Amino acid sequence: MDILNYIQNKQIIICENNYKEYILKKLSENKTFLDVLFFTKHEFFSRYLFRFDERSIHYLVEKYNYKVNIAKMYLNNLYYIDESIEYNNYKLKHLVKLKEELTNENKLFYDHLFKEFVSNYQILVLGYPYLEKYEEKIFNNLNANILDESQKNNSLEALEFKTMEEEINYVAKKIATMINEGIELNKIKITNISSDYYLELQRIFKLYNIPIKIHDESSLYSLKTTQTFLETLKKDNLELAILAIKKSDAEIVKKIINITNKYAFVSNKNTLYKLLVEEFKNTKIDNFKFQKYVEVVDLFSPFTNEFVFVMNFNVGSIPSIFKDESFITDDVKNEVQAYLTNELFKINKTSTIKKIKSIKNIFITYKLKGKIESYPSSLINEMNILVKKGVVDKLNSYSRKNDLLTYTKLLDNYYKYGLVSDDLNLYYQTFYDIPYLTYQNQYTLINDKSLKEYLHKGLTLSYSAINNYNLCAFRYYISNILKIDKYEESFETFIGSLFHQVLEKCLNKESDIDAEINNYITSIDRELSSKEKFFISMLKKDLEFVIKTIKEQHKVIGLDKVLYEQVIKKEIEADIPVVFMGIIDKVLYKVDEDKTNVAIIDYKTGNIDIELKYLPYGLSLQLPVYLYLIKHSNLFENIKFSGFYLQHILDNDITRSEESLENVKLNNLKLRGYSNEEIHTLVEFDESYENSVLIKGMKLKQNGEFSHHAKVLSDNQIEKIITITEQNIAEVTKKILQADFNINPKKIGYDNPVGCKYCNFRDLCFKKTDDYVMLEEIENLDFLNTDE
Repeated sequence: MDILNYIQNKQIIICENNYKEYILKKLSENKTFLDVLFFTKHEFFSRYLFRFDERSIHYLVEKYNYKVNIAKMYLNNLYYIDESIEYNNYKLKHLVKLKEELTNENKLFYDHLFKEFVSNYQILVLGYPYLEKYEEKIFNNLNANILDESQKNNSLEALEFKTMEEEINYVAKKIATMINEGIELNKIKITNISSDYYLELQRIFKLYNIPIKIHDESSLYSLKTTQTFLETLKKDNLELAILAIKKSDAEIVKKIINITNKYAFVSNKNTLYKLLVEEFKNTKIDNFKFQKYVEVVDLFSPFTNEFVFVMNFNVGSIPSIFKDESFITDDVKNEVQAYLTNELFKINKTSTIKKIKSIKNIFITYKLKGKIESYPSSLINEMNILVKKGVVDKLNSYSRKNDLLTYTKLLDNYYKYGLVSDDLNLYYQTFYDIPYLTYQNQYTLINDKSLKEYLHKGLTLSYSAINNYNLCAFRYYISNILKIDKYEESFETFIGSLFHQVLEKCLNKESDIDAEINNYITSIDRELSSKEKFFISMLKKDLEFVIKTIKEQHKVIGLDKVLYEQVIKKEIEADIPVVFMGIIDKVLYKVDEDKTNVAIIDYKTGNIDIELKYLPYGLSLQLPVYLYLIKHSNLFENIKFSGFYLQHILDNDITRSEESLENVKLNNLKLRGYSNEEIHTLVEFDESYENSVLIKGMKLKQNGEFSHHAKVLSDNQIEKIITITEQNIAEVTKKILQADFNINPKKIGYDNPVGCKYCNFRDLCFKKTDDYVMLEEIENLDFLNTDE
């Protein structure tokens, strides 16, 4: 079908953007100038019927506390509703009521002049596999020309492959031969693939050096810059959130600001957060750089002389399966202008057959096994498609890497299971001397100049980053530089964040715990299960106890001022911008004439480790890092540290005891850490220090000396901790910028491989015994008493 034959002057063309680009390109090539207007189907009906925007969504979210995607679902279903009809179904009645309300509140927008405007144009609709009943009715009333695909192919054949890998390998090699014959890459298209094909397609096509564009772009939401913006917005305000990303990629920042500006009318920060999360998730980022490539496209794209590979010609993939899971279900569709699910399937199936038969240069393939057993599409019999066994040409090679991988798989099967493939001898004659079953696992040094170019916008370090590097430099490289350690929030980390948030709000001011828990849950993008909701309701009692206890503890604390969730950043001198940052849960302080007495407290819901003995190795640095940041911040002058502590705020390790449960819980909430040994400094912080109700193990013996359970340090020892921490940060920063990322997991003593503990990349580095760096056990803190 030559679309241009149907294009004429004074015409409105309803199509998706791929058809629009194709038509404009053809008109330009033919030097044809016509008065035509383009609309997508959604754009047309938004003008012809009504449209909704951010204000409509905000209204429903704010008034009814709908999730953003639910609000959009309701708004999209309003197009099926005719408010002049008295519906029987409660869903439809609800939609009518909602439509009337939104109209009255001016949250639906009507273009009353558009219908008159449209009457002056002839309408052409093309490229849609099906239209809804109400869409068909409107187009028919407007005498629109709805184009169908003209059929070319009467005889078709399909190639059958055993596995998805074989199918993709065949297509890659076929495309390589086509390129060799002079066919342009941009004329080759792949269609009908599902998401389970993406990784394998990219992997195999890379082996063949064939650039392929799969429209599976990452969303704006997935970027670190966006996450920083959202996290800052949740804790602070919009101005600070924008400030937090000002040094990031200018294009990304521009996108974030432009989207945020659309919601300038939203005053509620929690609502704004929810709206922006949904918007960011639906905003795609396309980083594809090639100008010529094989493109994965929709089956219903415009094809003329392109070479089209219709892959995955399997049951469930083609024709598309429709499920009765929309808001307006089959049992009520007879009340509105909508097709039943089985009707949609038949219409789409007919459109699919016509589309396949319209493609001039078509190659059909399917597999018998993907992740599970697969079956050929029913269209093969219905369309009388001839099936042939697909064979990948082994004699002509277009990818040495791919052939080597295939050969090693055949060798694996031979040595492990005694399986001899017919192709084994063929590959052996070419690759007999490959270094099979040998490997070299060492990190290949990258150029430090290239690394600095990669990090040109800056490097942000934290306690966890430094700890990662000191555990194993390669572990840091994979997690913090390549960033392939995808963060997925577990319920445990969710609970930790919830506790931190509620404590900050309820200790900083008189707030209702239930309200703060609900505020936090509604501010995040997470669906909670019934079990999780029940667990949170049970934990509320623990939170109430924790807050009550901490408030009681504050009565014996002499430091009269407090900072919560204090963010501290320190710039480190280097070739590129380097910032070290930390967030301290609570900083207590008191300003005297000659000094500022400071105590640091960080909340923990998980395991607590306050040991300082591995400080020389740069391990367990969290509390020392907070000392370092406070010391080098501009928050206080003449600082004197009265102590630094962790506080266990979630009782998950209660054991049997002769004491009452309440006493056990009170004891668990005591601070664990190190205190200043000077009594006059300590008493300013803990007035009960002689038999402390605040600090675990803090007690004076009858002779006035500290109990051996008390952990106390002198001013000089605290300064030594800060000095060692600063030196370690400087050393690690230097090594990172030198691209020193060798596989060097640390092992303390004989049986303590700390570098590999909890590492997500243990199966990636193939570490050897020689890779371990052996560290001596340190039994005490004598290193703090030296002047070195």
